[in-house]
Amino acid sequence: MPYVLSPIIEEEFEGMWFEGSPYKKETIYDINSTDPKAPPVNYSAYTLKPHSLPHIEGSAHTLKEGRTVDQYFKENALRHFWGKTLVVKLKGNGFKAHPTVNGVKIWEVSLEELKAGILNASGDELIPDRLLLTVDSIPLNSRGLHNQNDVLLLSLEAAEYLISNRNFSLYGTSWKSSDFMPGSKERPIHNTLFKRAMIMECLDLKHVPEGQYFLNAFPIPLEGASESPVCPVLFTKEELLEQL
Repeated sequence: MPYVLSPIIEEEFEGMWFEGSPYKKETIYDINSTDPKAPPVNYSAYTLKPHSLPHIEGSAHTLKEGRTVDQYFKENALRHFWGKTLVVKLKGNGFKAHPTVNGVKIWEVSLEELKAGILNASGDELIPDRLLLTVDSIPLNSRGLHNQNDVLLLSLEAAEYLISNRNFSLYGTSWKSSDFMPGSKERPIHNTLFKRAMIMECLDLKHVPEGQYFLNAFPIPLEGASESPVCPVLFTKEELLEQL
């Protein structure tokens, strides 16, 4: 079966950015309504706050002159959303207490750790065109998702290494962001990756074995949106061949 990298989105989800629930459903039409003018259908309005859900970001997220999600579609830059993708699951426990934020641990993935992870997952040292990064034993919250107080980030050197591949087009993470700089307006890892790639965050990767996959991760092409909800799906080579 394909690996679906999004959980079922529930109204009880807690917002990760002090924004309240990231999903709200509001009924417009009810099939059980006794109103003679109402159509016999169920139909609702849905409010989503993507940053607490699996989402994909365009460079407009952190760059004033960056591209919004719809621009990638308009420019036919669709390679960001699909294709051969490497899942890397770092081994061990590199989380260390944050020096200034109580209750938060951080693992800043070094260039050496990233290179070792790529080699272990793919069998070679080539930088993949698309990379999804997590850890082998993900610290989980009550929903079974990556605990937001266990920060997983690339070092700046590691991010620069990825974009040295001219075809690098997508970076994904199980954590909720790609930078963690409380009190700062700088977003160096986002801005580095955005030189070539889009970014996916809040991915559910706990059951996915590391290795090579085919990814389908098309977001809703919202006009003017710096980010959009996404439900990424990974297929093995064998699954694809079965459909040919």
